[in-house]
Amino acid sequence: MKFNRKCVKNMCGFLGMGILMLTFTSCKKESAYSRLLTEDYPELYTHVFSRDADSLLSYVDSPDEFIREQAWRALISTPVEDVDAFLTQVQYSNTTEGWMALSMKDLNDGQLQRLHTLWDQRVAMRPGISTVLGRQGNQESLDMLVSNFDNIIDEAHEFESALAISRLSMEYEIPALSQNSILKYAAITDEEELFQAYFYGLYRSGEAIESQELLKNVWDSYDWSRNPRIQQYVLRIAMNSDAAWTFDRLNIEGVDTMDVRLAVELAQLTSKLDWSEKLANTYTLLMQHDNPVVNITALEQIRNHPEKPDAFDEIIVSEILENQEKEATVQLSGLLAMSDAGEHLQVADELADGNVYLLPKKLGVYANETSGDEFLAMLSEYAESDDRMEAVAAINVLANRWNQDENAADNREEVREVLTSLLERGDRSITYLVVQVWNDEELIEAEDFERIEELMSGYSLPADVEVYQAFGQLLHDHFEEEAGSLIDDWAEQGNPALNSTLNQQGWDVPVAENRPEFREPDWARLGELGYEPTWALAMEEDTIRIKMDVLSAPATISGIDSLTRADAYDNVAFHRVVPNFVVQGGDVETGDGFGGPDFVVPTEASTKQYRRGVVGIASAGTDTEGSQYFIMHDWAPHLNGRYTVIGEVTEGMEAVDRIVVGDKVLDAWWEITEE
Repeated sequence: MKFNRKCVKNMCGFLGMGILMLTFTSCKKESAYSRLLTEDYPELYTHVFSRDADSLLSYVDSPDEFIREQAWRALISTPVEDVDAFLTQVQYSNTTEGWMALSMKDLNDGQLQRLHTLWDQRVAMRPGISTVLGRQGNQESLDMLVSNFDNIIDEAHEFESALAISRLSMEYEIPALSQNSILKYAAITDEEELFQAYFYGLYRSGEAIESQELLKNVWDSYDWSRNPRIQQYVLRIAMNSDAAWTFDRLNIEGVDTMDVRLAVELAQLTSKLDWSEKLANTYTLLMQHDNPVVNITALEQIRNHPEKPDAFDEIIVSEILENQEKEATVQLSGLLAMSDAGEHLQVADELADGNVYLLPKKLGVYANETSGDEFLAMLSEYAESDDRMEAVAAINVLANRWNQDENAADNREEVREVLTSLLERGDRSITYLVVQVWNDEELIEAEDFERIEELMSGYSLPADVEVYQAFGQLLHDHFEEEAGSLIDDWAEQGNPALNSTLNQQGWDVPVAENRPEFREPDWARLGELGYEPTWALAMEEDTIRIKMDVLSAPATISGIDSLTRADAYDNVAFHRVVPNFVVQGGDVETGDGFGGPDFVVPTEASTKQYRRGVVGIASAGTDTEGSQYFIMHDWAPHLNGRYTVIGEVTEGMEAVDRIVVGDKVLDAWWEITEE
């Protein structure tokens, strides 16, 4: 085995045998890593790129554990023809990666029955089998797990089995008595992960607890637990079950300093409550919170509350507009929440000046305070702006107005004129957004089909796949008979992501077999990056540091490395923020979420849980990834196995919690530990 020369040289400077052995181990690790990246991975990735399941399966018995694991991970996103044989191979390997790969395949009743039998007979396989059943199981799977609940408690597979029961209960029936017994047991656990696993189905589905006794048992968990994650789950489940009962018992003292994710959850749930003095006080405390995402979430609920009194505007002015420590985006949200912001239009102009990401909020304020004709004239000016981001803002605001204003149809012709002007720009992002508005029976006209045919001649695959996907739905909704030949022409181009979407939309098109031309990783450069390099993202007031997992996602990280060294990530904004879910950035082309680099990398799915701080890569479908990344606010198991995981935040999560749309990464660089 070859050793890193610098490592060997450094050994000479150490006197103690213990230190010498640690250094020797580090050298071996670094040497093995370099060999993997320069000799073994390039060969493996020829089969990853071709998505050849049979070839990849030949690697799952490799003597090298890294190669075995990466081959199984590649099979997560690779189609398999013989699922029975694949199940057998997964069974005999009994690896986390193998079971995750099986969980992404469609299973028939016979295959599920095999898994039920194995679950009963092979205790060591239960964690993996439960992972599969949670995603692919049926009513019988749920019945089997529930009937074996006594064999789940305190076992090594309890988390996976609990999550499987929870997920299956969102789709299939579970007897009320059984559900109550399971949840009563779960309600007294103080283990965060287990609590979340058992209650995930109720948390995500929004279903109510019917039993008042069980509701009280669950609410007791909020009172005795000091874990904000447990409180977060309890709060949503209880509010979905009986909002008034829950809010009456909620102690709002300290809401202004509450854990960020719990405060966001509370703010989101206030929409279920009637207006009251206690609710007004809760909103006031949420506005006083020092986290801008909490402020914005609360203000959005205030804005939409049908019973908000006009007098509450004074509270918004004092807590938000007159507080110079509040960010411009928070203050604009405050203006949007007011019943009458007519006196503050100049303030809206000043707040949004120079930041195009704030323009939608400014326009929203004007939409509330100006007439339909006047406002549409303003939107038309922005639609024709030389700054494409201003046009993006215009269509986003127009979409909201059309969907929410009951009188919007009075300006139908003017709206169509704005949409036409936007379509003539031939811009991918703008066209995609326009289609979302245009796909309305009150706006679409028979002669528009010819316009669509002409318009689409200016787009091409794979770069504009989102445009094709959007028009696929519009054509199916309004021109299904006329569009058949056009859809066939698109399908013949063999774009997997497009054809998959067209199938889901109801079009009868073949599954595409073609694979995109992937960017070839720079394997030597990956070796230089080191085993777990840190990707640093400098924000205005803090730096986010991400420990990257090169061996799990080498193709993706190689692409990120090329863009980082080209300064492509510098001054790129986070264009999407979903509180208590993700922040998303890295659109190095357009900055609005519809752009990317001039290359595509394969999906490199992972077995890792999408928990808080995990960093993944955005995707429009399997094997469409590029430069956009997202950082998790919270646990989201429905993402597991579907997206590439590139690493995990090790420093700067407080900064992540404060990110709002338009916040920029000022500089991106690598921090590599020198041996």
